[in-house]
Amino acid sequence: MKIHDFDAKFYDYVRTWMALHPNMTEKQVEESYNEIMLNWLNAPAKWLDGEKPGEYFLRYSEPRDLMKLLEEYDKRDIGLPEPLYSRVVSVGQSCVPFLERMVRNADNPDSLRATALAILRDIGGDAIKPLMIDLVCMSDLDKDDDDNLYEMAADELAENGGSAVNELLERYDKVSDFAQMRILEICVNFPGDERIYRHLIEKLRNRPDARAFYASYLGKLGDARAIEELRPFLNMTDISYMDYIEVRNAIEELGGDAGEERTFYGDPDYEAMRGM
Repeated sequence: MKIHDFDAKFYDYVRTWMALHPNMTEKQVEESYNEIMLNWLNAPAKWLDGEKPGEYFLRYSEPRDLMKLLEEYDKRDIGLPEPLYSRVVSVGQSCVPFLERMVRNADNPDSLRATALAILRDIGGDAIKPLMIDLVCMSDLDKDDDDNLYEMAADELAENGGSAVNELLERYDKVSDFAQMRILEICVNFPGDERIYRHLIEKLRNRPDARAFYASYLGKLGDARAIEELRPFLNMTDISYMDYIEVRNAIEELGGDAGEERTFYGDPDYEAMRGM
């Protein structure tokens, strides 16, 4: 199983191409990028014994072989070839169990786990939803884990996780405070469950360090009941300017009147905004 540095070979190709087109501007080169890439992918390459880069990984169809390739590229710190990535995605569902184990194995490098998770997102299907839910519920700001994994899972559920809302809320009380924030960040995209509003109000009242986040989530949720919960914060003496702005924005987003804007002389963010 040979490992080729596709990125390095492509950059060599680009340099040669640019030498043959010396009069092209930087913008013209950028506009030609896709054409250059396609030509390179479809041209027989000596370094591949005459095979085309775009077709090289079609020889692999067994998930175990493809996983070995992913691991080897990550181990050698060589950029993952786009044709290999595409091949794993095209093989599809038969790779899902292997990719899921790769993500769940905390002993794997974070870079490898993130690659496997990205491929799973592109393969799609409801089979990966439990993994995404688990990753969100395991996220903890106080741990040393790579937050990129949890961010990817949260983004996926925020876009396509309507059916995951109930399970996320069922697990809410058993997860870290940071995971609770992630859960609510996802759930505000799918209003309708009373628990979302209730949890947001509780956080707004009891988490002054994250008040801006929860105010913005309430605005996004769209429940006008929150206006009266938010309004008292406008007159708090110890509220920061940025928190104040988020509260105002949320009230206005919900259709309420936030009144005349206060001044915050001495607040560094306020003074910076005044100076612009």
